[in-house]
Amino acid sequence: MEFQKRSLLFDASAVAHTVAQLKGRRLRMARVLTGFSRQELYEKIGIATSTIDTWESGRVELTEKSAARVCDAFKKVGIYCTVEWLMTGSGNPPRMMTETEKSLFAIEGLNLTRDEPPIRNFSSGLPSFPDENVRRELSFFLGVHKGAMFHVVEKDFMNFRYKKGDCVAGETEDLKNLNGRVIIAQLTEEKTVLCKLLRNSDNESEVFLGKGIPNAKIRILKGAEIIWHRMIKRI
Repeated sequence: MEFQKRSLLFDASAVAHTVAQLKGRRLRMARVLTGFSRQELYEKIGIATSTIDTWESGRVELTEKSAARVCDAFKKVGIYCTVEWLMTGSGNPPRMMTETEKSLFAIEGLNLTRDEPPIRNFSSGLPSFPDENVRRELSFFLGVHKGAMFHVVEKDFMNFRYKKGDCVAGETEDLKNLNGRVIIAQLTEEKTVLCKLLRNSDNESEVFLGKGIPNAKIRILKGAEIIWHRMIKRI
């Protein structure tokens, strides 16, 4: 009986830790989308960088009150993120605010982007999309992140999580930090592919390219974990 009680307590602790990690990962995804470093986020909302680090790592669980402060800080650079999404993953992921939303928040005294450096415009040379908002958001993302990559999905991937025609983007990271994650992999100067990185070495990486396709060993020039995903509207 004593052993059973200990097992139940251990399981409950593990579940709680997993929830904290999921919240932390969503927080990091949203923060990276805005272009904020932990230090810059501290300057916006006054929460210590060490505290933000414990949230993102899942060592301490993000509270609803703190999530609200974070969302308000994101609005200052034109990124709309909801407390519900940070806390549960439900609803729409972070996105660019519309001009109407920016005006409304400016009226409320949030002083959007007034003291922010200009964002580089990447709209030229981007692929066309049925929804022009996707193109604008992608341009914004590339402008905020110097090491950003994007990819237009060529075929349904990961049980239709990413569908043909969708657009994904991420910030370049060391491949050693991306094992086990779905990434945008750059193979040549002009060729990118969506894959799950299984193992990585200096010379080649083993990747999963899709159901029914044998794992492949390829040379990846650089890779980025997906932190921005927009589904293309389909008629």
